[in-house]
Amino acid sequence: MIIDINKITSDIEELKKHFEEEQKLSPQKILEDEVNEEMDIPQYNQQKLDTKFLIRCFKYLKKLGYIKSQYEFSEQFLRKNKYYFGMILSEQRHPSLDAIHHLITGISQINDGLNKLKHLDNLYEEGQGLITKRLLKYF
Repeated sequence: MIIDINKITSDIEELKKHFEEEQKLSPQKILEDEVNEEMDIPQYNQQKLDTKFLIRCFKYLKKLGYIKSQYEFSEQFLRKNKYYFGMILSEQRHPSLDAIHHLITGISQINDGLNKLKHLDNLYEEGQGLITKRLLKYF
């Protein structure tokens, strides 16, 4: 078996470049890009917006190191049983207003301790907007 050292070196350099590019993208930048992409698509119904919001919050809190699993997210931030977030995703259901409220309250508390990260402020405001839209349907 002949090993091409030039090919291996080239592959290693390519991987290094890819890794460095990923390091340049902060979790906040990645999630802001996802939010902007989603806002360009008007056909999302409220249920999908609510679910996408939970997913973005889950990913961001995980990247910040506050949670390690969907179970922790469900219990600590949504204040539901450990299967709640998974059930929302698998059954494509609306998260409860209570769960969204607890989530944005937790985000606000974290943000107060982190000198007001812009992305956490944006998530908080988005969560408030989702709650408002859902409540306005009843009036």
